[in-house]
Amino acid sequence: MSPSKLGYVFSEELREAAHKPTSQFYLNRLRVFLTVFIGIFVVLFARLFWLQVIEGTRNRILSEENRILARRIQAPRGVIMDRNEMVLVQNIPVYKKAQNPACVREDGSIPAPRAEGCPEFVEITREEALRLEASGQQAEVRTLVGRRYVYGPEIAHLTGFVGEVSHEDLAERSDYALGDLIGKSGIERMYEDFLHGKDGAELVEVDASSSVVREVAKKEPVNGRNLRLTLDYRLQRKGFALLDDYRGALVALDPRNGEVLALVSQPTFDPNDVAPSLDREDQPFFNRAIAGLYPPGSVFKVVTATAGLEEGKIDASTEIEDTGEIRIGSYRYGNWYFDQYGRKEGLVNVVRAMKRSNDIFFYRVGQLVGATTLSFWGKAFGFGQATGIDLPGEAQGLVPSPLWKEREKGERWFLGNTFHFAIGQSDLTSTPLQVAQMTAVIANDGKLCRPHLALDGVGDEELCQDLTISEETLRLVQEGMVEACLPKGTAFPFFNFGVEDGGEFRRIEVGCKTGTSEYGDPQGRTHAWFTVYAPSNNPEIVVTVLLEGAGEGSYQAAPVAKGFLEYYFKEISAD
Repeated sequence: MSPSKLGYVFSEELREAAHKPTSQFYLNRLRVFLTVFIGIFVVLFARLFWLQVIEGTRNRILSEENRILARRIQAPRGVIMDRNEMVLVQNIPVYKKAQNPACVREDGSIPAPRAEGCPEFVEITREEALRLEASGQQAEVRTLVGRRYVYGPEIAHLTGFVGEVSHEDLAERSDYALGDLIGKSGIERMYEDFLHGKDGAELVEVDASSSVVREVAKKEPVNGRNLRLTLDYRLQRKGFALLDDYRGALVALDPRNGEVLALVSQPTFDPNDVAPSLDREDQPFFNRAIAGLYPPGSVFKVVTATAGLEEGKIDASTEIEDTGEIRIGSYRYGNWYFDQYGRKEGLVNVVRAMKRSNDIFFYRVGQLVGATTLSFWGKAFGFGQATGIDLPGEAQGLVPSPLWKEREKGERWFLGNTFHFAIGQSDLTSTPLQVAQMTAVIANDGKLCRPHLALDGVGDEELCQDLTISEETLRLVQEGMVEACLPKGTAFPFFNFGVEDGGEFRRIEVGCKTGTSEYGDPQGRTHAWFTVYAPSNNPEIVVTVLLEGAGEGSYQAAPVAKGFLEYYFKEISAD
């Protein structure tokens, strides 16, 4: 056997011996790999089968909901304007951010909005909203429709203000949602259904970053309707300036139809930012013009005179002696002129009694008419009941009577009660608006008109009713009110009243009544009243002023009314 053959045989044997364990090793690894691969494939197939077949419908719905986003489109409220279409209340954009950083917990979560006092959206500035959108965070910004009250405190008690709906509101209004605005007071509340529009909606497709890809569907919102008021803002502004620091009210009406030309209440608040006024002690939200109840004092003598004439207890020739005072037992009932100056006025008829506001005359007329009949006439003129003005929160006031006193107080009615009632005291209370309405009855020849603020678009019901007061009664009361504003009358600021017209003085005759009412103030203060209509021969405006605890009507309230009427005849009536 040769060495080469040995070498070959040895080489093959060695090669064969080495190959056998290597092949076995790779075969084992392949078997393990195939087993794992098949196992993974089975698991994936099972999971795919579960997602697509078993829960396919549910996952398809979830996928669509994540891809399609439904968004409300808030409807703008109607704009509120004055009679000349000057905008009083308008809409503005309000920007809100999707979360409040101050409410974020340490773990990064945000508490439930209303449960823990953390709002879901917080208001931000327009600049901040633009910055967020520019940085790609537009999904965090929500743009809403807010309100701006152009003249703020000057019109606050008329327009009122809006606020976010409460849970109580939502229980009554199913078409509202949290975050919507709703009228809280004034015209905003009274005409909520008229001013509030209907929200729209849109479906948009968004990507994973919440950016809008395309608009799927859209329903446009329906804007609220615009509302024009009878108010003349120029007069409102003038009345506001004249009241200045007084607490009280000024009401101006068109006596021909009851349109409210101005309605001012002081103190007031800013409807654009009500929060600072919430804790004030001077009751800035209280509308004194329609809800303040005060004894009317001598302005009520208009009713007493009418009752005496209409009931036939007095006429143009009736004269009553001014005795300075009337004493009944230990009680004394004096005339203001006698009490202040110690003087009497002799025999007085109804015209002179109105001119001089003679208490003795009206004590006696009240006695002749009787408390029950006087109560009837007070209610006929609108006292003791709401006027029906289209503002929320109106007070009715009180017209007393013997029956009322017995039922409510368990007390008898005495002659002294009648005396006080006849001059606007006793338990009688009224609002400044009711006194303006009473004055308008005399100015428009006996028609009681409902004061109102909406000029058009909200109804056309009959606004005036004839009280069927005789022409003679109206003539005498009107004459007495005109005399009150002439020399030797009680309203001295109106003596020779008029305005400059083209460089010449134009005299304007008016009819008026002063009033000074006691209200039991420990310091002896009195409310100052003044009510007037002008011009006397063809009345087109009634102005009533009430100043709380300010003094006498002739000294404090009359100058306010005078300034108002001067402005009216210079700037408004000539238009």
